[in-house]
Amino acid sequence: MAIASSADLFKLNQRKMADPTKTDRPLRAAIIGAGDWAKQYHFPALALLASERAVHIAGVWNRTTETAEQVARQFSIDRVYRSLDEVLNDQHIDCFVVLVNSNVLAETVWRLLVRGLPIFTEKPPGGTYREALALADGVTVPNLVAFNRRYMPINRRFKVFADAIEGVYFAECHFYRNERLYDHFVRETGVHGINYMEYLCGPIRELHTETGRIARNGSQFWISSVTFESGTRGVFKFFPCCGSSIERYEVHGQETSIYLHCPQSYTSDHPGRIEVHKNGYVDSIIYDAEEEGDLLSMGIVDEYREFFAAVLHGSGTASNFANACNTMKVAEAIEAGTPISPNSSTQPNS
Repeated sequence: MAIASSADLFKLNQRKMADPTKTDRPLRAAIIGAGDWAKQYHFPALALLASERAVHIAGVWNRTTETAEQVARQFSIDRVYRSLDEVLNDQHIDCFVVLVNSNVLAETVWRLLVRGLPIFTEKPPGGTYREALALADGVTVPNLVAFNRRYMPINRRFKVFADAIEGVYFAECHFYRNERLYDHFVRETGVHGINYMEYLCGPIRELHTETGRIARNGSQFWISSVTFESGTRGVFKFFPCCGSSIERYEVHGQETSIYLHCPQSYTSDHPGRIEVHKNGYVDSIIYDAEEEGDLLSMGIVDEYREFFAAVLHGSGTASNFANACNTMKVAEAIEAGTPISPNSSTQPNS
């Protein structure tokens, strides 16, 4: 028996999928994963979009059934799937939303691809660069990886300013947290800063990292010098254990410098703001229009809006497996203290 490829199945599903100009039927999404982050941000965002008839949650599956049942009651979801096979056998869904831990994300996506349906996933795209590379090569259906910094309204406005600067020659990322003491800080959390900087300046082609440890508790920190493919130079500073909890970005040209105080969850910059400096003076300050913690301000809702547009029209997304792959390569190299250069290859971990 011939087995259809994911691409062929996607084309078949696209033909079956309703044209939004001809019907008001909301897309039907199956949700895989119902952890704390999903409950706090993703399900409320999906509930908001459900109220706009953009989506209907067809069902939810979680490894712990009791958690899925709790979420189903809280968000009025009709169906709790009892297994991942039951999700796969649901013939009435249009897309998957995968909100599982990065350690099992890749294997979950590979199982779902047999249906050929578009896939939304949380970041990072797998637990390692090797997994991210395989997904970038193997996922051909429309997809979105939830690097929400690319979707935050104030961050997108910052990119507009950055794109307008002539002769950008330097950019910086300051990614600081207080007592965030867990393994793989850069790959799991700091990766957001790397991904957003690549959104601003393009892929990173060269990297050199200096690592250090805090004498009092032994926790590690990283300072990386980078060069983007454009030739722009840059610096990343990842401090998981310091007195600040901030996330800030800078882009510099000869006459214009811009600064973003990112109002991300777990940071102290609320409201967020953009500062534009020209010729040695503050030219303007733009404040984030949304309230602290707002789903719109954090970009969660806009992630889903773009994904659902991709489901309906096959359109591209600003964050996906293809452009997240290099981000994972850089994050893994930073944690390992391994350089990246055009003349040497960084081997992905197994």
